Amino acid sequence: MYRALYDMESKKKVQKMLKLNTSVRPCGGVPVIHVNGIPVTGLMHWNRNMQMEDVRNFADAGIRFFSFIGNIDMSDGSPTEDGSTHFKTMTPAFIDSMMETILNACPDALVIPRFRLHASNGWKARNPDSLMRFYNLETHAFEDSNMVTLWSDPWISDALEALARSVEYCERRWGSSVAGYHSGFGHCAEHVWCWGAKVADYHPLMAVHFRRWLTEHYQTDEALRIAWNDSSLTLEDVEPPSPERFQNFNPSAESLWNPAREQALIDYLFCHSERMASLVVRQAQCVKRILAGLGSEKIFGAFYGYANLPANSISHYAGGQDAHRIVLECPDLDYLSAPVGYSARQPGGVSTAQILPASVELAGKLYFAEDDTGTHRSVTEHNVMPLNADQSVQMMTRGFLDVWRSGGTQWFMDLCGEGTFHDPILMQNVGRLAAFAERHLKKKESTAQIAVFLSDRSLSCSKTFQFLTGALVEQQLNEIAAIGASYDIFRIEDLPELVRRKRLGQYRFAIMLNLHLLEDPLRELIDRELKKEGRTILWFHAPGIIRNGRFDDAGCSELTGIRCVMAEGQRSSLITEVLIDGMRYSYGTPRNINPRLYGADPDAEVLGWSVEGTWIPFRRGANGALLMEKRFSGWTSVWSSSPNMPSALLSRFAERAGVHLYSLRGDQVFQAKQWLGVHCKWDGPLELRFPVSGSWCDAFTGTVLAEKTDRLRLTTHRGENLLLERME
Repeated sequence: MYRALYDMESKKKVQKMLKLNTSVRPCGGVPVIHVNGIPVTGLMHWNRNMQMEDVRNFADAGIRFFSFIGNIDMSDGSPTEDGSTHFKTMTPAFIDSMMETILNACPDALVIPRFRLHASNGWKARNPDSLMRFYNLETHAFEDSNMVTLWSDPWISDALEALARSVEYCERRWGSSVAGYHSGFGHCAEHVWCWGAKVADYHPLMAVHFRRWLTEHYQTDEALRIAWNDSSLTLEDVEPPSPERFQNFNPSAESLWNPAREQALIDYLFCHSERMASLVVRQAQCVKRILAGLGSEKIFGAFYGYANLPANSISHYAGGQDAHRIVLECPDLDYLSAPVGYSARQPGGVSTAQILPASVELAGKLYFAEDDTGTHRSVTEHNVMPLNADQSVQMMTRGFLDVWRSGGTQWFMDLCGEGTFHDPILMQNVGRLAAFAERHLKKKESTAQIAVFLSDRSLSCSKTFQFLTGALVEQQLNEIAAIGASYDIFRIEDLPELVRRKRLGQYRFAIMLNLHLLEDPLRELIDRELKKEGRTILWFHAPGIIRNGRFDDAGCSELTGIRCVMAEGQRSSLITEVLIDGMRYSYGTPRNINPRLYGADPDAEVLGWSVEGTWIPFRRGANGALLMEKRFSGWTSVWSSSPNMPSALLSRFAERAGVHLYSLRGDQVFQAKQWLGVHCKWDGPLELRFPVSGSWCDAFTGTVLAEKTDRLRLTTHRGENLLLERME
């Protein structure tokens, strides 16, 4: 398809005669990259150390998008040292060398340069005392970063000016081959303040901006005093919360920030997220302004919206990615990127997104995934280190199927520039995936019957060191991925737009992950629009617990329709035991979780009980119930106090809600209108169940596997993928 766009004999003629325009527009039910009005897959190769061999290999496999990376050129001739592996500076000479390398190997390549907005050593020398300041939760001490604080307006201004110069250079020199731009501030240029057990940023400039943010948010001293429960405060001189307050490791402490005592910490975290989100918007505006001035139309994208983060990290308090709305509503941003989830990349595991692909699609933007999974040729340990080419192929295929089913596209990433794809078996697989993507480019709309909802606004209310968020999000998503059917994951804050577009009708089963903080209008919309049409809603932990500036178990009871009571200060695990088909199962977390809720509704059916039940609040009507179900006219409510419900139980609720399950043994299923993918968890027999009788063939070999049937029985091996296409 790409070659049809460029039918001239030489690249020089193309540069002179063809004006390249790229955009993200709807195609096949989702946002898709268009090149001069023609939809393309957008599959890309990203390489830290791009060589002609890499370009040729991927070009031969049908890939035409490529990306290279470097630090922004501050025009002072000095290198950039930011604590990361050394990156070259995106000077005109370096840009030219990369573009020439790519175009000499693939004359019709389309390139997306990626700019790391990190200050050069020279800029930092000219601006002393400008470095980010962290508080280390492990050493209990402040430390300075190698990065400049993002509260510095002069740094942001200079960085954006440098970005504008680089974009203008690329357009004037290489515009007919540059498909778009990607840039980023923060650690790894991913719009995070810093990874790790740290709180950031405590640079003195932060206090000035924080007061401005509080003034815009609260407007009056009295409103601030009520929210922070401190009658002495004024907006003019209020101080940020002490970083020591973030390290409350008392075993009986709450797992959520208690707004009655800790609203200051919630505000601190959300202020940082809004600042980071605003910087994404400013980059998009900057790039699009330069492009418009040159008469160019190109796409721009960035990293943001990470929500599915590693559960076993001590903290993500320096993340800054909880203000999704600001970024999703930016008209100048065309795509959002994130790595694929890290927790279960091993063969037989599952693939999940770190961001919320359905929210990105709903906002009219492209989900552009970064698959940085290693191959058997990888040297530097980063995540999974496959044993051989076959394992590499299977993991590569699984990641692609998850991204493609989610409506997105991806780049195949050589993270450290080690030649990790220099293997004919891997490149053959890339070619198969690229051809498959071409065949199904115009048939990408979701067929999922399961909607998963996450509250990005509630993320800033979570004490991530308490492991509640990890159990509610990352680990729970790994179980949801094993239900036996695909799912779409949205922000609950997307609900008004879903209602406006009449999108809720396809979903029979709704799963609510971390809905701790919900404003009244959103509660009312849930009552009016989700609780109907025979839908089953599964709620986890304490939905709606934060209301009117305090913990309120009545808010949970009203939302779920199941009466529950709150217990605080407990020091025991939160594990639920259930009986399924005559066998006992248990799930939850051995970590202490507060606040915790117990069921106290005689009109609801108890399905699961507390394992450690020494402190059950019997005198408030509870009897140890932690999993309850209640049927209403038009909908069914299921509430689980414990997170991390196993897929065996999730599957039963899904099937009873009317969801069609393709596999009953925990395989990850990727379903679409014309194809079906399965990543197998087990050795042995597999029965695939189709919703209607039909004929299916192997998508890669064309071998007919099933004819006019609603069942297919196969013998599989753990870690392999099945990819079936419907035969017309």
